[in-house]
Amino acid sequence: MHRAYVDESEPGGGRDHTAYVLAAVIVCDAECDGIRADIRAATPRRMRKLHWYEGLHAQRVSWLDLLRRAVEIIVVRYDGAAARAERRRRHCLERLVWELDHRGVGGIVLESRGQTHDHRDRSMFDALRRRGVGRAIRHEHVRGADEPLVALADLACGAHAAGVDEELGTVVVRAT
Repeated sequence: MHRAYVDESEPGGGRDHTAYVLAAVIVCDAECDGIRADIRAATPRRMRKLHWYEGLHAQRVSWLDLLRRAVEIIVVRYDGAAARAERRRRHCLERLVWELDHRGVGGIVLESRGQTHDHRDRSMFDALRRRGVGRAIRHEHVRGADEPLVALADLACGAHAAGVDEELGTVVVRAT
């Protein structure tokens, strides 16, 4: 089975209310343990979890090799009218679930953003299922420090922002 690990980024450090990025890195379940070990080995001691913006340029370049182990990388980008972060996230999440559903992905693991925000995500998944989107996809929230594979999605967001995602074969779609 394939599972997608998901994280978000707000370009402009959250000050740009017209953009939002949600990245999903699809990984084959049989490969997860090996990739987790590689992520742990690549994580500098000063970091509790691998994070693109805390890395030095040379580290970031080496981390791109971790992304090459993915089955596929999908970046959903919202570029539209100014809106609150949750609204932009819902637009991206809707498109992402559709993309993953059409690829036969069985599970989504999202980095937890706290109880309130996680509940909003669950409500969005329920609404999508009622509309017939993502019915077969199971989702869960995890702490980023507890699941190294979520760091892959953070790296995909960083690679997208840095303009190097094309060399990884990243699929970039727009949220509507």
